Amino acid sequence: MIALWTLATYLISSVPFSLLLGWFIIGNDIRHYGDGNPGATNLYRATGSRFWYVIAVCLDGAKGLFPVGIAYWIIGIQDWGIVPIALAAIAGHAFSIYLGFKGGKAVAVTGGTWIGLTLFEMPLVIGAMLSYWYRSMEESNWVTVIMMLYMLVYLLITRPDNGPFLLIWLGNFLIVLYRHRQGLNTVPTIKRWLPLLPKDLPKEGI
Repeated sequence: MIALWTLATYLISSVPFSLLLGWFIIGNDIRHYGDGNPGATNLYRATGSRFWYVIAVCLDGAKGLFPVGIAYWIIGIQDWGIVPIALAAIAGHAFSIYLGFKGGKAVAVTGGTWIGLTLFEMPLVIGAMLSYWYRSMEESNWVTVIMMLYMLVYLLITRPDNGPFLLIWLGNFLIVLYRHRQGLNTVPTIKRWLPLLPKDLPKEGI
């Protein structure tokens, strides 16, 4: 059952919703925009619509939320069997079988997967860290990596003995790291430490 659920999760998560929405909305391939990824951010770049961007993010998150949440909370797979299922959700988005094993950067599906595992506990950590670091740092790829590290710290504090969750985090981190690798070749730049440094605070004397 775990093997079948893992396969089904991967096939579901491989569906490139943002790409399909792009064809539906503008009749064009969103991979021709931005960084060439078939994700929600490029859908926004292609359409300029915040509405469709939010829809795409929700659909990508749902690819992790429903397969993983149903397996964990309803079927009751809360042991090591949940590991391949959760990672299949993330890997499906990042390495879609329908796109020649290419895909998006797996941020939204990461949030959805952890909602499926922890309800709103871990997504609150993800949301808070993304909100803080997007305002404080120039490079979005580094923001995602730092967010993942904060997730690990939170897991070590709240669930130090939960081997399946820690292994899911490790696989999740490696996938995110790989998908963001091209944007990690620059040294991260801190714009300001919020809320300690207001936007108009002079640099002299700091």
